[in-house]
Amino acid sequence: MAVSLPRCYDSRMKYADDETPAYLTQRMFLVGILLLILSGCGTAPETNKVEKGLIENEAPVTGADNAVDRNQAAESIPAMESAAKAKSNQVAVDPAPFWDAALEGRIEAVRHAIESGVNVNAADDQNRTALLLAAFNGHTKVVKLLKENGALMDQRDIQGRTALMFAATGANAETVQLLLKEGADVNATDKVEGFTALMHAAAEGQTRVVKILLTYRADPSIRDVDGDTALDFATQNGHGEVVKLLAR
Repeated sequence: MAVSLPRCYDSRMKYADDETPAYLTQRMFLVGILLLILSGCGTAPETNKVEKGLIENEAPVTGADNAVDRNQAAESIPAMESAAKAKSNQVAVDPAPFWDAALEGRIEAVRHAIESGVNVNAADDQNRTALLLAAFNGHTKVVKLLKENGALMDQRDIQGRTALMFAATGANAETVQLLLKEGADVNATDKVEGFTALMHAAAEGQTRVVKILLTYRADPSIRDVDGDTALDFATQNGHGEVVKLLAR
């Protein structure tokens, strides 16, 4: 850092180039006096003191410090190499066999896939997850295992259908009950037709499923995009028992 000297003389003072020897002697005398004045004029600025203090108080870098740095660097190398190796060994688990196992209810195959690191919420080209596929065929134990391992209850397929809707299409009362206990939205509607789980169950004549859905406050007054209700579907398809339940 450049340090500015205190201003003890007039910096505008100039000397002629053709001064005489006498003048040179006189000038030398004046210069001597000026130097004496300068040597006793003012003190170094405070910034100089601070700068000096910082330098003097700074801890010197010793060989020991360098050795510590080298040891720390050496210790970090194995950890970095181990992390890099672990990352390189990670292989994405193909979810296709996992989806098939869920659809078919092969719980041990599902469990093995989960333990191998498969993404439980991975979806196929129709955005169907293992949970939706297992629910469709009423594989309650598989549904429970998937839920315990982070499967999303209200994950939707490409048409906006949930696992509860998938389960409600068949004689899957136990699976429907589990999904509802786990927080599935009983009145969710798909984004294409506006169907609810109750409409699916009513259309298929699944009396037990309809009863369970109504117990969990399924709303029979919801209408689809065409204005039809669950009762309309049950009536159109001749499911008398379901009609009785919904007409109350």
